Amino acid sequence: MGISLKQAFVFVPKNEEWIQKTFVGGLLLFFPAFFYIFPGIKRLIFDPINYYLLALFIMFSAVVFLAVSGYFFKAIHNRVVHDKEGLPSWKYFSYYVFVGLKSYVGGFVFSIPFIAFAFCLFTFAPLTVSKELIPFVLVASIVHVIYSALYIMLALNFCVDFKISSFLNVKKAYSMISDNIINFVVLVAYCIVVSIVSLVINAILVNGQILSLLVPFFTFYIYLVYTDLFAQFMLSEPKDVRDENECVA
Repeated sequence: MGISLKQAFVFVPKNEEWIQKTFVGGLLLFFPAFFYIFPGIKRLIFDPINYYLLALFIMFSAVVFLAVSGYFFKAIHNRVVHDKEGLPSWKYFSYYVFVGLKSYVGGFVFSIPFIAFAFCLFTFAPLTVSKELIPFVLVASIVHVIYSALYIMLALNFCVDFKISSFLNVKKAYSMISDNIINFVVLVAYCIVVSIVSLVINAILVNGQILSLLVPFFTFYIYLVYTDLFAQFMLSEPKDVRDENECVA
């Protein structure tokens, strides 16, 4: 069984109540975007600095991003582990925040060596655009692809059991893809393609004045495209990677 990029993009409309669930996800992402979309919000917080409102804004934004991340992983988990078709309900919001927090902690710990490498790379890179910059750009691009592949592999591992340690258990994560390397390469390539498409369309929407209001909703839709790509890969595994764990949603 291969992975279909077309299926990933049409996966969302095939779900019941997909408009409501996508709207809720986009609305959640829309609130942190107030800071950028409405200049009055920025002036209210920074002119002069209102530390109370700034703290509330940061905390609310953090909760939103954690919830969206948790929803992403739960959507994959439901299909792979519990054989549940369709998108999860948003009524388990607090649970998604909890899962999202674990995913961010695990992902951050995994990313530390790459963050350190990027810091060193940018420290020695020339500040002006020149031929000397080309090797740094090439190295950064290669490392980014490697990072993306490793993160996707470990994120697949996390989808199964929601354990922070799953982002660090490279051996177990590799065992999940070792018999399905070709599909994994396709998955990584498709994820990169989707990210590029998302970047281009978001750039168009941002420059479209009133259309910029659609950016959070489109972004959440892209998250759901990724969930289907991940689920397609895991369901194409020649061996059973499912590991039932206790879920409250």
